[in-house]
Amino acid sequence: MWSTNVILYFLLIKIINGFTVERVVNGTDSSITRYPFTVSMRGATGSHKCGGSIIASRYILTAAHCVSGNKPDEINIQYATTDITTDIEQFNVVPIKNIIMHEKYNVQPEYANDIALLELHEDLVFNYKTLAPVTLPEPYYEIPQVAEGVKGVLVGWGKNETGGVSQTHLQEVDLKIYSDEECYLRHNNVTTVHQLCGGVDEGGKGQCSGDSGGPLLYNDNVQLGIVSWSIKPCAIYPYPGVYTKVSHYVDWIYKQIH
Repeated sequence: MWSTNVILYFLLIKIINGFTVERVVNGTDSSITRYPFTVSMRGATGSHKCGGSIIASRYILTAAHCVSGNKPDEINIQYATTDITTDIEQFNVVPIKNIIMHEKYNVQPEYANDIALLELHEDLVFNYKTLAPVTLPEPYYEIPQVAEGVKGVLVGWGKNETGGVSQTHLQEVDLKIYSDEECYLRHNNVTTVHQLCGGVDEGGKGQCSGDSGGPLLYNDNVQLGIVSWSIKPCAIYPYPGVYTKVSHYVDWIYKQIH
């Protein structure tokens, strides 16, 4: 039988190597009360597929690639919860009435116009504690184009690493939102003016599978980005994650929901 000291030693090694920490890549535990607009999108199997954000009582904002090829009855949304559940333990889960993908969405080049709206069958009733809409930026608002970037926050239930597991507890991670110039540079000029980059200079923090469609936030509740794509392995240096630039689609959003 192993001694207590040996067991403690192996537990310590696991913690140091990060094997016991299963998070959005190097994120920390968060709460729906901090981000009450964050939702989990469920695919046909009932498991978490993508993230999303509430923008109005009947509409969810997400990425087009999350719903491309899907029918409305293949998607559900779970809202107002920090810990997402399986389809067997459902609560606060609502079906989708309609999927509205951007008419110019295209996987090539590099997920152009990667944005979609999900219309719910019924209105959500906001309590502004665990359920509230996110704030959209002003049309064509641009972050300050400074070398050091600006602070952003990614929120979601995505995998802790490539090949890892999706989280059941909501995660958040502080990121740098890069200038357009540095975004282009780090991705060899394949990004466009309709996208932005979020990550950290040294790599190791950011989005992974399951975070797609979720929000990149500025000033806590202004959604500047929608998780779109990234170079794998997740959060690898020197490539920050790429997001759909929400401000360039605000007019499109309002046209769809009004």
